[in-house]
Formats: sequence, C-alpha cells, structure tokens
Amino acid sequence: MMMMMNKVFLFMALCLALASAAPPDVKEDCKGWAESGECDTNAGYMLMNCATSCDKIHKAQLADEKEVEGIASFFDLEAKDIHGKTFKFEQLRGKVTILTNVASQCGFTESHYNGLIELWSKVKEENVEILAFPCNQFGNQEPDAEPEILKFAEEKGVEFRMMSKVDVNGVNASLVYKYLKKNVGPISIRWNFGTYYVISPDGVITEHSAVQPMDLFKTTMDLLKGDEL
Repeated sequence: MMMMMNKVFLFMALCLALASAAPPDVKEDCKGWAESGECDTNAGYMLMNCATSCDKIHKAQLADEKEVEGIASFFDLEAKDIHGKTFKFEQLRGKVTILTNVASQCGFTESHYNGLIELWSKVKEENVEILAFPCNQFGNQEPDAEPEILKFAEEKGVEFRMMSKVDVNGVNASLVYKYLKKNVGPISIRWNFGTYYVISPDGVITEHSAVQPMDLFKTTMDLLKGDEL
C-alpha cells in the first residue's frame, strides 16, 4: 500500500511540475530516457533531473491523443513497408496480425528473430500476417538504413513482412504506434521486441509485453478459430 501511495505521489508531483514552467534537464540522456518511458516508470528521478524532456513527452502524448481520435479502426491505418511502398492495413481485415518493433544489434535479436521465423513457419499457410517495424530508439541498436536491415533479415531467413524503420515513442512516433498505444497501451514501448500486438480478424487489439514470439502461437490459432480471448 505504501509503495502504491508513493507512486501516486510521485506521479502527482510530476504532473504539477509539468503544469508550470519545467526546469532544464540536468542529464544529457534525458531525451532518450523520456522517449523510452522513464517519465512514467521512474517518475521521481525524472522529475528531479529531466523535467523539460518529460514536459515535451507529456505534451506529445496529448497531441497524439488528438491525432488518433479520428481513426475508427486499426484497418484505417497505413504504413510504408521496407521497400518504401504504402501498405494499407485494410488488407489485414479478416486476418490475424502480429506486430512488433525489431532491431538487428540487440541482445534479444537472435532469440526473437528465431522465434518470429518459427512462428511464421507454423502460420504462414493460415490467414496470418506478421509486421516487423525496425526501430533505432533503444540503445541505437538498429542504426542502418532499410536496405541493410532487409539484407540482415533475409540472411536470417525472414519471409514475413518487414516494414519501414520508424520511431515507436516520442513526437515523431509512427501513427501506427500512436494508435496502438492509445488504445491498449503501454504508454511507452520499453525496448526492442518489448511489446507484441495481436490484432484479431475483426480488429480487436491485445497487447503482450515480455513474451517470446512462440508464446503467441496459441493465441493466434484461437483467433483463427474464432475463439474470444
């Protein structure tokens, strides 16, 4: 109970601080920390050291909410694939969609890419799509341009759909991620492969954090059978 009260107090203190003129950041990494979600998960420290960056994130979150208000459905979204072509999510209607952010130089790269490849091998004959969004926001672990990212993925045996490199947090986050986070969370993506979204054939979104790709196999098959989660 005391821990919960402390968290509430810190959150309220952060909100009050952001309501007034925010003092300047005192740590050089504040911007990156704020964009990775530390203003929510480590509010006390960020309030003391990174108030300006948290203020910007707070304002961006409010702007994001307004931006996605007019989007009625997941299927109204679109994004560029890794070849630069527009992929309209209307094409995903009637399918189970699995979506996550990936990186080529992360400690989780091997296990998650292997898991995604294994999952795809089991569902590729079904009405299923996997969308992988490269992102360089976490430890600068996806630094290369799309051609190099695609080459890396293909050499690993990836056959599912690779998307264009995006931000998943912050002012410049992809509209896809703004929509997903507003609808089912989390407030901020925490790391590479940190959150998987599963979208049902009729557009119901569920969020799965701290999972391996194969953990989603049963969920995927249940949705294909029309079972509610």
